[in-house]
Amino acid sequence: MPTPLLAHLDGRIPIFTHEHVAVLYRGKGASLRLASFIAEGLQRGDLCQYLAPAGFHAGMVASVRAAGTDPDTYLHSQMLRLSEGFPDFADLCNKTQKIFADAEHANVPALRWLEEGGWADGAGFPDEKFFEFHALLNYKVKHYPSAALCQYSLDGLEPDRLFPAIATHRHLLIENTLVRDNPFYIPAEKFIPLSPADRRRSLIDLFREVGFDVEKLLDAVAGFGRLQSNASENA
Repeated sequence: MPTPLLAHLDGRIPIFTHEHVAVLYRGKGASLRLASFIAEGLQRGDLCQYLAPAGFHAGMVASVRAAGTDPDTYLHSQMLRLSEGFPDFADLCNKTQKIFADAEHANVPALRWLEEGGWADGAGFPDEKFFEFHALLNYKVKHYPSAALCQYSLDGLEPDRLFPAIATHRHLLIENTLVRDNPFYIPAEKFIPLSPADRRRSLIDLFREVGFDVEKLLDAVAGFGRLQSNASENA
């Protein structure tokens, strides 16, 4: 049975149920680009979670409203939930479990998760646990009708954070290029048991071939995505 289509980002990029996507963008304005993903979900009866630093919340709410959906009603009903993040790994995992359980209890069509990766800095959340959580999120989206889009600003993002962001997401959206079956993806069952030192060694091995050049890495991955798209169109 084919995986159901959940949404079209920007009206053209297909996102399917059970997908966990790292969205790599440039420019602060692009951080609100996916407000339509939330607005559309609310209109369809989905539970929508937005996890981001507090400074992003007003902009997202305004962008959802500009997309033709009144967010106030959904905030009141908790079908739209805003969170600034959590300083503790266990608390984050427990709250995430509750969100998925609430979606199941409410019998909503789907759960939409939109996250701005910079929340971890403000919350003092440790990097190694941050990416462990995202490895675990792969399991969550597989067991409930849902999709998770995790945004990372490329402006000033250090390689030590970019590399694991890429490695823990099976799918990538690099500006306007969608990469399915990311060639640098490390499955959760392999990533989670590794110690922080072993994770770093594994990432070094993966990215050695691009000489730790961020632009070369992004060009290589985006090129792979374009090849995937061309192969799909010609199939």
